[in-house]
Amino acid sequence: MRRGSKILVLLLDGRQGGRSVWRGRDADRYAVAPWARLPEKALVSGRFDAVLYQIEDSGRVPARLKELRRLAHGLPLVPFRLERRTGRACGPRARPPREIDATVVPLTPPVDVRLVGALLERERLIADLRLRARRALLDARDAGARMQAHAAIVRLTGNELDPHRIIDVAMERVRGFLNLRAWLFLLADPEQGLLTVERTCGEGTGAVRGKRFGMGEGIAGRAAQRRQPVLVDEAEASALGTADLPKPMPARSALAVPLLSRGRLIGVIVAIDRLKAGHFTNQDARLLLLLLEPAAVAIDNAMLLRKSEELSVTDDLNKLYNSRYLNSTLRREVERSKRYRTPVLLIFLDLDGFKNVNDQHGHLWGSRTLVEVGQVVASTVREIDVVSRFGGDEFTVILPQTGPEGAAIIAERIRQRIAETTFLSTYGLQVRISASLGIASFPDHGQTKDDLLARADQAMYLVKGRGKNGVALAEPESPRPAIVETMR
Repeated sequence: MRRGSKILVLLLDGRQGGRSVWRGRDADRYAVAPWARLPEKALVSGRFDAVLYQIEDSGRVPARLKELRRLAHGLPLVPFRLERRTGRACGPRARPPREIDATVVPLTPPVDVRLVGALLERERLIADLRLRARRALLDARDAGARMQAHAAIVRLTGNELDPHRIIDVAMERVRGFLNLRAWLFLLADPEQGLLTVERTCGEGTGAVRGKRFGMGEGIAGRAAQRRQPVLVDEAEASALGTADLPKPMPARSALAVPLLSRGRLIGVIVAIDRLKAGHFTNQDARLLLLLLEPAAVAIDNAMLLRKSEELSVTDDLNKLYNSRYLNSTLRREVERSKRYRTPVLLIFLDLDGFKNVNDQHGHLWGSRTLVEVGQVVASTVREIDVVSRFGGDEFTVILPQTGPEGAAIIAERIRQRIAETTFLSTYGLQVRISASLGIASFPDHGQTKDDLLARADQAMYLVKGRGKNGVALAEPESPRPAIVETMR
């Protein structure tokens, strides 16, 4: 024990073992009191550095031992028994009861305070070692839990190809590990410099889904811009980047962590409030980075795979589907129509006189015209319809679960929109163009995708032969299609 420390001695009977028993130069360090008059205020205020307490010779535990342990929490507590010089106890000797978890020290009066000081120093060292061992055990358990959570995230996200599913699985583990109240996942768009809230979890967070934040805006934007965790306490709505967040959203503490893969920013996770631990710490930020690293890589891989798949079926010029996707989708729709006995139609579209656009304005503006035509067609059809660029100035539209009458209405709407549109007007040019459209349906005009393509193409060429700028529907069991409408 350090010099000057104060030691409390609790006796069963205040009349025995008084101050005269504690001889030596440092006797003033010892405050002697009976169990009946436990100095509660002095113990709570931290006046004492250790406590010696006497037990009965029979080994029975003092009635107020539990109260003493509560008041002297963290102090060395050493039980003792006063013995005669003969080495026999003052009463019948008994083994210490199981409730006493420290060795009972036999003391013979008069007590040498130096010996007691050495004893208490030993107890202090033992208590310190126990505390260190307990902390080491807790640290080892935490490290083991972190490794298990990290391994689980790696295992569960490694085979996932859906970015949303990946972040849901990863944050399910993280939320349970850190006891989060809520979290947000913002997907990064480096080209536009925006973060979009893609996934949320927790009360009141659904209202912010789809909202966008700029780089550097709010806690999420700062984490994305710095590519480092950002921690704020007493977080308000403005700290998250927008003033119109729902009322349950403001938090005591918020932590934003960037998700990085191969040096690229994938997105940002915003964790809101720890339910038990209160405010976030820098250690939480490091832990969140560690746990979400495999998820960031998995999301990056999934997005790269999705992009490569899109490129394989997307036209390089106007970003519509290409002929490869047209063939696979039309084949699948025909098989589905056979199974469920529902119609599927195909519109084949060819621009009239498109060569004149290239000759007058050049191929660069001709390509731009094709892009705008694709936009007109895509904006005219329904969401379930599939628009593709077949090649050159030819386009196709697959109409699932649509009869000939409905297809004719849609085709005429496309023809009219193209004829009424002035293309390249934003570039200072005035390009007007028309289109010829042919329609073929399953099962009326063919049993395979190739049959539908051939019959729709024939119908389109019939429109070309009769003056262009019209719509034709192939006739059942006829080698030649019939004109539905031709407009000059």
